[in-house]
Amino acid sequence: MQRRVQLRGDIALVRFLVLYTFHRVDALSLHRLMRLARMNPNVTVVPALGIGFKKPPLKTLIYRSSGYSTLLNIVCEKIERIRRKAEIDALKDYLEKRGFLLHCDSTTLGMDNQDLAIVNWFLSQGEKYDFDFLIYFEYDMFTTKTIESLYEAYSKFDAGFVDYREASPFWDNYDRPRGARRSVVQWLKHQGSLPITYAGFFPGNMISRKALACLSKLDFPIGYCEMRLPSILTGLGFSCTNLDFPMVKWTFNKNEAFSKNDVEKRPDYGIFHPVYDDFEA
Repeated sequence: MQRRVQLRGDIALVRFLVLYTFHRVDALSLHRLMRLARMNPNVTVVPALGIGFKKPPLKTLIYRSSGYSTLLNIVCEKIERIRRKAEIDALKDYLEKRGFLLHCDSTTLGMDNQDLAIVNWFLSQGEKYDFDFLIYFEYDMFTTKTIESLYEAYSKFDAGFVDYREASPFWDNYDRPRGARRSVVQWLKHQGSLPITYAGFFPGNMISRKALACLSKLDFPIGYCEMRLPSILTGLGFSCTNLDFPMVKWTFNKNEAFSKNDVEKRPDYGIFHPVYDDFEA
């Protein structure tokens, strides 16, 4: 077992782990994974393939399915593993030959429950890894700098999100799904915390092992991950900060994504999202 913190002279080195998430097995997802690992030889990179149901029944209950061992997640995982067995087996073999251990994430409604997906990974596999901070990375993210150079300055905090802020009623996801904000506020009150909700963009977020270990022991309220996780962490007293990554933005319109030319013009920004062009830089 490696030590969690190595020393270079008198300087402590923070150990990062990247949970690399993707939902399609295609050239872009695999190229980005390999590139990320090559750029970061001192960082553990764990590929996580999403295989959970996107449009399940009993949606309200699914928003509460925080435990890895919940019956719903077990059923969903078994169904999807059977349905996609050949694809998953081939991918697992391909990645193992290249030194990766594939994690299949069965968290239902994964787009809305990305925080639950992180906790489920930690409970199923993550506790075995040696790291100080987890970086949540999506396949459509592109870096021109190493993970250590991007995140080490934030390692004095327990967690960080792009656009971390107090949640505003004018935010589109302020009450997603309906009743979620009330559920989060009630949860915070039950914990003895101030009933203040926060928000943060999920791609590229950073969370400490200490915070993950705490979250893994909790039942989550109903909520959308970009409100629920920042609110829970802040409410529990973990220190959270804004990650200054101006080229990490939200859009579903591929025409608004960053191009190869955009990245090559401003490599000093270090991290971009979303980027769908498949290239090296």
